Amino acid sequence: MTKFFKSNYHILTYILLYSSLIIAFFLDENVTSGAKSDLKYILYQVSAFEKDLLHSFLNYDTIHYTNRLSPIYIIFLTLCKKLFVNFDLARFFLIHLLIFSQFYFYKCLKLIYLKKFLINKKILFLFSCVIFLSPSFRANVIWVESSMFGLLFFIIGLYFYLKNFKNFKLKNVFLNILFVAIAAYFRPSYCLFSLYFFFGYFFNFKDKISIYIVAIINLILAFPAIYYVFILKIFFIRIGLTNTGEFHTNYFDKIAIISSIIFFHTIPFLMYQKFSLKKNWLIIFSSLLFALILAIFFKYDLGSGGGGLALHMSHFITNNNYLFFLYLPIFIFYILLILKLNIKNNLLIILILFLITPQYHVFHKYYDPLVFILCLTIIDFKLLKDFFIKKRFVLISYFLFLSHYLISFVNSYYIKF
Repeated sequence: MTKFFKSNYHILTYILLYSSLIIAFFLDENVTSGAKSDLKYILYQVSAFEKDLLHSFLNYDTIHYTNRLSPIYIIFLTLCKKLFVNFDLARFFLIHLLIFSQFYFYKCLKLIYLKKFLINKKILFLFSCVIFLSPSFRANVIWVESSMFGLLFFIIGLYFYLKNFKNFKLKNVFLNILFVAIAAYFRPSYCLFSLYFFFGYFFNFKDKISIYIVAIINLILAFPAIYYVFILKIFFIRIGLTNTGEFHTNYFDKIAIISSIIFFHTIPFLMYQKFSLKKNWLIIFSSLLFALILAIFFKYDLGSGGGGLALHMSHFITNNNYLFFLYLPIFIFYILLILKLNIKNNLLIILILFLITPQYHVFHKYYDPLVFILCLTIIDFKLLKDFFIKKRFVLISYFLFLSHYLISFVNSYYIKF
């Protein structure tokens, strides 16, 4: 029996986590609190599309129950509701579609690390299964949130991009662009990653493919969205609106909060890094100065929603922002350290992460588990074979996500911070 567990621990882990997700579905788990109510609100829009799809699509910014979500996502849910006699049955089907994110994440990890380091596939599979413990992944998969469709198609697009580093084929280029475009049609913020892939093709494959062809394909696929938003002038993406309808954008707030969220999801990879205080004195000084500026101008209203785990914990423990401000230099320091590891590659990804939330509210769920996936794929952490061989890093990853899940679970049912 012991031998069986040792040889199949990765499969058993998957079965356990998958089973927990299915049980959570039947128990209506809503660990992030908002996912269930968000779907209830979205279904009002679905009802409007059911009555008159064309009118609702062409007047999406003026119909009842407007939001920032893509109309393509609403149309997709409308079709699913018609195909299945019961929408809960549709949700159960869509869960099994959305968890393909883990499968393609694993395929990405194999492409990057398997031949490079000759790592046991079981370890890579374990890393890919970590996302099943993500509270945002679980809640958003169970309640079929648009970000999970965006994540799924983004990872598939990422997989075809990474395939080119092993064996370049034009087919992979087209499939990469296509799936990232589909991701953006479900979740518009994913369109920013097309910039990363565009520059990736320019710097790594410009001798194998015309960069003009890449640009033209991207523009062709983006044209329906451009026509819909800028020519038909259906502006459903509102930037800087609070719950009271006031316009407010404070970039100092967003930089501070997003930095704390990025830091949280990069902990296993930052623990792997070795740095000298003497060699990084300039980064330390810059972090302290930048954190001071952010704290002075920080005015985020937690009552409007969002704020990230670190800010909420600060208010829960001290009833103010001071604990958050105390740790802010550490968040900024490690962001700068990530940039230092590979400025040309990592800078663009970090900038995209700061820009994918155009609205006032900054929710932790927008980055969970996206940042973790990026850390093991296209953010360059200079990971070597020992990162995967030493069990502590996979254990730290599981502990991190499990802790986040338990905090979210307790908060959603008992604490309500």
